[in-house]
Amino acid sequence: MRFAKYTAVIFLALGVSFGASAQEATLSVTIKNKHFSPSTLNAPAKKPIKITVHNADPVAAEFESRTLRVEKVVPPGGTVVINVKPLAPGNYGFFDDFNQSNQGVLIAK
Repeated sequence: MRFAKYTAVIFLALGVSFGASAQEATLSVTIKNKHFSPSTLNAPAKKPIKITVHNADPVAAEFESRTLRVEKVVPPGGTVVINVKPLAPGNYGFFDDFNQSNQGVLIAK
């Protein structure tokens, strides 16, 4: 028991955080009128990313990205959260698989 207590004190003194939320980038995108808004997302490279996708349209949409390895259906009026592992610097395209003219890009830098 003492070991656990002292270990926690040492981690706190060193500034070690157990929660990923302090280090992750949080992004948000809305699908409205069959378009992503914003269509360009910026995120820091080499950090976990949490993307919240809200579908304001009355029909389902699918947030998909081959480079991010993500494929999520977003129900009409619904919201999904997508967790992305840390990325190398670069551009990562995404699109609505149900409306492939709806495209965007996540830029990690």
